[in-house]
Amino acid sequence: MKILFLLYSCSMKKGTWMRILGGLLIVTNLPGCTGDRYHQQAEVIKSHVETFYGHLQSHHVDRAVSENEQIEVIALSAEERLLRRVGQMNQGEKTQEWKIIKTAKETAAENWLALARYFSETQQYNKARGTYRRVIETYQGSPYHSYVDRAKTGLRNVEAILDPGAISSSPEK
Repeated sequence: MKILFLLYSCSMKKGTWMRILGGLLIVTNLPGCTGDRYHQQAEVIKSHVETFYGHLQSHHVDRAVSENEQIEVIALSAEERLLRRVGQMNQGEKTQEWKIIKTAKETAAENWLALARYFSETQQYNKARGTYRRVIETYQGSPYHSYVDRAKTGLRNVEAILDPGAISSSPEK
């Protein structure tokens, strides 16, 4: 089982790991002038990411899903906090709050894609399809186009496996 995860993690694009690392570095290096809360949130996101991949490696998918949902909750809480206190925050605080939101959402989207690939690689194609659809439906807007595009590609690949006749019977252009 450990070998399966190693193959899975090695198959991830180099850019995927770099985006995850870059996002975590941005969040962990938030300026101290905006308070410890931002640093704490960054550490929480980082912890959830590490735990997510640990659970995935151990094939504890439900626990991995729970970790990723916690990352989404961080983004939602930060959005709510920003909307509630927008008039009371200085520009630096607003900027840092947006960084937390962006990092949490992008991290969660990346994790959903990793989970969908895991499902595909373990031949759980219906679960992969559902996870790709989740990314497509949840992550709307220009900041998330790359995640949605990758989810659409993954979804097409999974659907080709589930219904190979649909591709061979479709007219060529």
